[in-house]
Amino acid sequence: MTRQHHHVTLTPQPDKIDEARELIMQCEERVSARRKENGPRSWFASFDPDRKQFHIEALFDNDAAVAFHQNNIKDIVGAFGTMMAARPETVIRHVICAAQPPSN
Repeated sequence: MTRQHHHVTLTPQPDKIDEARELIMQCEERVSARRKENGPRSWFASFDPDRKQFHIEALFDNDAAVAFHQNNIKDIVGAFGTMMAARPETVIRHVICAAQPPSN
């Protein structure tokens, strides 16, 4: 089992920041509602007002959780395309963890 940390940077067009924030809130609501089904262990978003960027952090227990999450929010993510000023940047890092996650 390999945990993964995903860091996503979203840069919306200046006049689309509020719309992007709404979509991120929709993602958060859906992620929270389905977390126990096999979603990310943690998920949160923040906004950098200086750079006008959203940063999303997610921690996944395994590849299956990543796939579940991506499928869970793909319709919402699809709506971001027209409002972005730049392509999303995603950095994936494997997490070093000595303890195994608790089984559900």
